[in-house]
Amino acid sequence: MQGPEVETVKGILEKLTEVPRVTGTEHKLSPILRELMEPYSDAFKVDVWGNSEAIVNPGGKPVVMLAAHIDQIGLIVREITEEGFIKFQAVGWDPRVLYGMRVKLLADKPIRGIISVLPPHIFRAYKELAEKKFEVRDLAIDIGVESKEEAEKLGIKPGIYGVPDYKPLSLNDSYFTSPGLDDAAGVTAILQAMRKIWEIRDRIDAEIHFVATIQEEIGLRGAEMAAYRIKPDMAVAVDVTFAKQPLMPNEFTLKTGKGPVISKGPIYHWEVVELLERAAKEGDIPYQVEPDFRGYGTDTWAIQVARGGVKTGLVGLPLRNMHSPVEVINLKDVAWGGSLLAKFIEIL
Repeated sequence: MQGPEVETVKGILEKLTEVPRVTGTEHKLSPILRELMEPYSDAFKVDVWGNSEAIVNPGGKPVVMLAAHIDQIGLIVREITEEGFIKFQAVGWDPRVLYGMRVKLLADKPIRGIISVLPPHIFRAYKELAEKKFEVRDLAIDIGVESKEEAEKLGIKPGIYGVPDYKPLSLNDSYFTSPGLDDAAGVTAILQAMRKIWEIRDRIDAEIHFVATIQEEIGLRGAEMAAYRIKPDMAVAVDVTFAKQPLMPNEFTLKTGKGPVISKGPIYHWEVVELLERAAKEGDIPYQVEPDFRGYGTDTWAIQVARGGVKTGLVGLPLRNMHSPVEVINLKDVAWGGSLLAKFIEIL
């Protein structure tokens, strides 16, 4: 994988991750998606819930949908205590990851805070705390105020969304870390595929719909909406998958830097799987295989059963530290993922 392509992927990821897009606020990213998608498509639109969709070669056959979700996990303000601490709900988070994290609350003027932690001295002194299993409802955000009234004056109120307050960062030459790479990385792969397909669109027979879906983290809702409306003959979802890292059980063998992952299992249609493997081989693209008997948890689950059934596959991008503020991906895997999708479309 050559440097310029990796740099292009990095640039797209930086654009996508600079805008908070916790589930329920994805529409705020629509202008950037328009900027990235419109120049490489025949049509671009955003539906009423914020699914962003670009179409290449309208009227072609078959109709193909490439989908990746744009929402990221986050939190929402539930109440403010009399002392000014903020209680919240969260989606997708383990309390052990939240504990001590920096956050940004998306009021009219963003407010920064931290999720409070107890000093280790207290844990050592109080056995009941040392043995306690913390839950989200036990945690609170400290924004540096001393009362509920002071927090409210800053614009904090129930229903305000929040995200981790961590900036994207390059690690060495080809690694990248940021909150929300699940699934900004998948969206980047389909954007990269779109750029490649646009260059060879005269040789493409299919009508292709590139969709950045919403609300995946709370039930694959955007994918269900889009698949019902588009009614594709074939679809490929792109999402992150678990990469090997310290403390990971030995059964997880996928590695970053070894290429995108083609899933095999009951909900992944054999024709799509075969085409993806053929595309990888003909395009000389490294890839890995992930056996997946159940298949739930990605947009594939919703697309497969839309309108009576869609031939659906899944391309995964190996990710370390999933559902944390320090997710880590290899930019080469994202670039190879885009190449794989483009070659898949080319050989249809």
